[in-house]
Amino acid sequence: VSPEDREESIRRSMKFSAKYTHYLGDQEYLRKAMEYGQQVFWPWIESKGLYALRDSDGAIVSDIPFRTSAWAPKSGMSGTVIADMLRKDIFIAGIQVLNQTTATRLLLQEGVCVGAMALDFVNGIFFEIRAKVVILATGHSNYSSLRSTGTRDGAASGWVMAYEAGAKLQNIEMQWYHASDVAYPATWMRLHLYPNPMPGTEHRSQLINSEGKLFYDGKSMGDNPVPYIMQLKALAKQVKAGKARFDGNYYTNYTHFEPHVLDNYMYQSQFYNKLGMDPKVDKWENAITWHMNVGGVRVDGKTMKTDVPGLLLAGSVGALVTGGIPNVAYDGKVAANTAAERALAMQTIPSADGEIVEKEKERVFGMLNTNHEDGLLPGQVKKRIRTIVWENFNYIKSEASMQEALAKLEQLKKETLPKMRLQTDTKRFNYDWVDALDVYDMLSALTMEIKFSLFRKESRGAFYREDFPNTDNTNWLKHVVGHKSGGELKFETLPVDLPYARPDEDIVNFFDVDY
Repeated sequence: VSPEDREESIRRSMKFSAKYTHYLGDQEYLRKAMEYGQQVFWPWIESKGLYALRDSDGAIVSDIPFRTSAWAPKSGMSGTVIADMLRKDIFIAGIQVLNQTTATRLLLQEGVCVGAMALDFVNGIFFEIRAKVVILATGHSNYSSLRSTGTRDGAASGWVMAYEAGAKLQNIEMQWYHASDVAYPATWMRLHLYPNPMPGTEHRSQLINSEGKLFYDGKSMGDNPVPYIMQLKALAKQVKAGKARFDGNYYTNYTHFEPHVLDNYMYQSQFYNKLGMDPKVDKWENAITWHMNVGGVRVDGKTMKTDVPGLLLAGSVGALVTGGIPNVAYDGKVAANTAAERALAMQTIPSADGEIVEKEKERVFGMLNTNHEDGLLPGQVKKRIRTIVWENFNYIKSEASMQEALAKLEQLKKETLPKMRLQTDTKRFNYDWVDALDVYDMLSALTMEIKFSLFRKESRGAFYREDFPNTDNTNWLKHVVGHKSGGELKFETLPVDLPYARPDEDIVNFFDVDY
């Protein structure tokens, strides 16, 4: 694109992010990340072979008239393609890789991060990895509820590792949801019924309640290319009225689209056609899923440093919500540069506390327990945890429901964990072992997330408390930050930097604002 078009795109994105990302974004960071995406990332990724969907004239297909969305590849599963490209670069560079190896805890020496401990669960080998600098890149917290877009290993382990090492967490109460994922079959719950502008059109999807009535049209959001929050608000009203459930009984409609658009651009069509369903005439039952968390480990956005010396993150708080894949790439680039500077300035790799290593090794291998015949397997325990979250800590929440969730998680921890068993105590290819590690991290992470949610006494964005139904820009336009102190989770609040835009409202009903 031309420099003028590029600048206009960045300007429009900044305007959008200032208004719609809960007013909790770092605007200076956003602009730098967007510039990086426009000028560096997309040209690079296309040069590596990623195919952006183009029309018969060779122009990239985007939505009309805003040009905010493009797809690559046509199947919609571009994440796999990008990951394969990056894997090839890693192997070509000769970087040593430990496959099928899960980090369990960070390694500290006098408050400095000097490495990590990890389990190769294919071979049953416990690694003590010492390093001049560590970059934490464990991804999101997704699979903590019955329905989620996350994979089985999304247990928020990164939060727990960082927290236990002394790093601060920020805004982890801001749980993001998809309102229009496939309800059935459950194995398809990660298939997203796209509500954003459809490339090649000016249309967006519609949501229909159990009575067949339209209750949300994505086109009503104007220049907001990611209307997930407003979908959730509209759905909550339908659930309260008994015209939908969070696990179904409402539908996505595409029948108002031109037929050729759905054939050419809708990546789900290939899946649904196998079920005898046709997006040109059929509506699909929806349900919500936990998507990602807007919060995470607090970092300095200019360096990706945490509060723990030697520990960096390859992703800042809220990066995915405010800019997508290019922002993640930008974060990784910044973290790599900071890591290189630190490593080059150090003469030797720091020593590690051997007692910490032995204690963690004992914890990890202590989970190879097959003694309790009446105990639950780790996978079964994870399902119970997710059920508690779905029933008591879902999109609509209150102090009563969250306290109930905490009580049930504590009861599970006391009564179920001591009897948790593995099917075998083999140290090779034992996925029960990995699930057992996840169970402890899930419990720790969810307990923290619920406590963060109890601390924020308002509703904002994707965060909705029935007992505090106002968006309170007077008292809660701030970051919630938590850290470990004396073995307990302690909170503080920090002001939000808003150099470009402030909300017009002071205190307003949650459902009356479009952010």
